[in-house]
Amino acid sequence: MTCQTPPALPLCLSLANWVAGFDAGGMTALARTRAREAIIDVIGCMLAGAAGETVHALARAQAAGSSGAARALGLPAGLPAAQAALVNGTAAHLIDFDDNFFPAITHASAVMVPALLALADERDLSLDDVLVPYVAGLEVQARLGLHANPGHYEAGWHATSTLGAIGAAAACARLLRLDAGATANALSLAASLAGGSKLQFGTAAKPLHAGFAAMHGILAAQLAAAGIDAFHGIFEGPWGFLAHHAAAGTPADADTGALAIDRFGLVAKLYPSCMSSHLGLDGILALRERHGLDAADVAGVHIEMPPFMIANLRFAAPVSGTEGKFSMNYCAAVALTHGVPRIAHFADDQVGRADLAALGRLVSMAPRRPDPTLPWGGDAAVTIRTRSGARFETIVRHPKGSIGNPLSEAEARDKFRDCCALSLPEAPARELELSLAGDWRDHPVRAVTAVFAGTRATPAV
Repeated sequence: MTCQTPPALPLCLSLANWVAGFDAGGMTALARTRAREAIIDVIGCMLAGAAGETVHALARAQAAGSSGAARALGLPAGLPAAQAALVNGTAAHLIDFDDNFFPAITHASAVMVPALLALADERDLSLDDVLVPYVAGLEVQARLGLHANPGHYEAGWHATSTLGAIGAAAACARLLRLDAGATANALSLAASLAGGSKLQFGTAAKPLHAGFAAMHGILAAQLAAAGIDAFHGIFEGPWGFLAHHAAAGTPADADTGALAIDRFGLVAKLYPSCMSSHLGLDGILALRERHGLDAADVAGVHIEMPPFMIANLRFAAPVSGTEGKFSMNYCAAVALTHGVPRIAHFADDQVGRADLAALGRLVSMAPRRPDPTLPWGGDAAVTIRTRSGARFETIVRHPKGSIGNPLSEAEARDKFRDCCALSLPEAPARELELSLAGDWRDHPVRAVTAVFAGTRATPAV
């Protein structure tokens, strides 16, 4: 009698089994700490985004004829969870200050935190109730990302919108405590909702991708909870999600036994611009400080980085603040002139400054061989030449905010306060900061979302 190896489960069902069985006992202390830090960071980014006209317009559109128990930024009344997540997810990603998660190449927290807060808001849950679902959704994003990337991202898909929606569905299914079968249905339904092209970079549609993914994650989980079924083999085969979405990854690496949040961590941004600009910015800032460089003495800046980063930085001569976030030329000019780029540097009137435009024209980029040992795909070589004839060079391997080069407590605190200042008066902002630093077990999500209606930027609806 011969032993036969049982057939492998479809990836969708394998992921669902893991999500449904994951609980707080499976989380390390490090995972809990990193999840808390990521959630706090993106709440700050949501409050910063609340001041944006895109969020105002979206809030006005969603408020028409809708009501519910979940709070959305910029609205005095509540919305159904999916619609609140659309508004809040867009706000989280609006100024491109939210974290990056490189196994999936997503802005993971900008999708999952708004979705989870909206669902938890409806159910009057605590912040602590969000932690396990957050880590579960992050794990699904990582495992799918390792199957799909780099081909998926390089083909032009915005993974925040595609893989993000599926990860959010996993997180929401776990929050709703769906069983494995219903969770698999949620993941499959989310795969049918997933979409989004990187051609939207530099437009208002780009932050909407995070909102769409948050909304779709909730919708998929709610439909699955209502009994809607879907195909559990959705990811594999010639008609599967991975084939349709140009997957070219390493499935063998997708499940190592260690949680992705422990293994990879997240990259908390210090600069409110496209992550592809950050290695270059790190190098420029290091050389500027090390050698006391003055912008007036700079004759040229040359940055070598992985090709996909160059492709994302599409605007050599940006004409708006949004385009400036996707311009290495502009970001470099800001760093040389002012030091660490701040939120205010990406206002439209700043991008139009003649001195920054002239400095930006001195910046060039060239492709550098990718390094697959680095989660973000490679390092960057930065060279600055001066008018006095000097030449300074550096290599940057770990972007600021990554686990190899983390933000200090002071940097994280200052970032949160800068974000809050855009839409909250000082007193409630300080109260929110202190409450988020406390015990989350008895901290209702509604205590956080109640702040959303009190933003200074609340529009008339």
